[in-house]
Amino acid sequence: MRAYEKYWRDSASVIILARNRHNERDNHGYNYKVLVFKRTENTSFLPNHIVFPGGSFDPQDDSTDWLRLFGEQRIPPEALQTVTSVSGPRPHIFRRMEGDQLDRSISVRLCALRECFEELGVLLVANKGPQTGFSVARTDFNVRTWQADVHDGRKAFRQLYEQLHETPDLWGLYEWSTWMTPTHFRRKRFETAFFLAALNEVCPVLPEDYEVEEYMWESPRNLLDAHSEGILWLAPPQSYELHRLSHVHDIDVIVRVAKARKRFGTTPFCPVGFNAADGYIGVL
Repeated sequence: MRAYEKYWRDSASVIILARNRHNERDNHGYNYKVLVFKRTENTSFLPNHIVFPGGSFDPQDDSTDWLRLFGEQRIPPEALQTVTSVSGPRPHIFRRMEGDQLDRSISVRLCALRECFEELGVLLVANKGPQTGFSVARTDFNVRTWQADVHDGRKAFRQLYEQLHETPDLWGLYEWSTWMTPTHFRRKRFETAFFLAALNEVCPVLPEDYEVEEYMWESPRNLLDAHSEGILWLAPPQSYELHRLSHVHDIDVIVRVAKARKRFGTTPFCPVGFNAADGYIGVL
């Protein structure tokens, strides 16, 4: 058993940014949008909340079959080391334990990529061209069939990359933050690694029916304003991360910062909640 697995389950999420068409600035000055979706009331965790794509760790994310795929694609070990070499703090979710097949910096990223595809049909693949720091979303295949097969367990996520002769974009997923569900959540708690990925254009989205009620591409400010007006509800991690992004209006600046800080690691956040007479306060 991994450390704290009894109390917090491992999960991963990806914050996807996409450049506006023609790099245009919106009325708040942003040249990008953020991909979020609303969970259905059927979901067991945070129903009806606005979230980033992501979900629970699965054994296939830690399979040695991924190493075989990387070998067949001639991915050199030193390329994988650029993903795993982190000199800063390592939250528990990234600490390798006895029995782990892959470095956790790889397997947790694979979890984020898989969940993003299962929930929204967005498949992020490594950029085969110049390394700009941006990821690529591939859409020219039968997304709906593969999404259902992976989601329902009929096929492994790895098989999709094998068929398309693509590599999962480990390098374009930048370690961004780690959040732990507060202890007052009795039924389900997660330690979630948040990654950031950027696209040069808004990509098509194919939401999974059971988990996703609707999705949206919006600027950080529009999402925060809608939350303040009671139009939608952001959980504390989503609200906090959108506030962070809201101060930076240029997607290229965000990518430069993400690339520069990726080797420094993250320190986990675990909010402490207080019920007040007129609301709820979460303290980090």
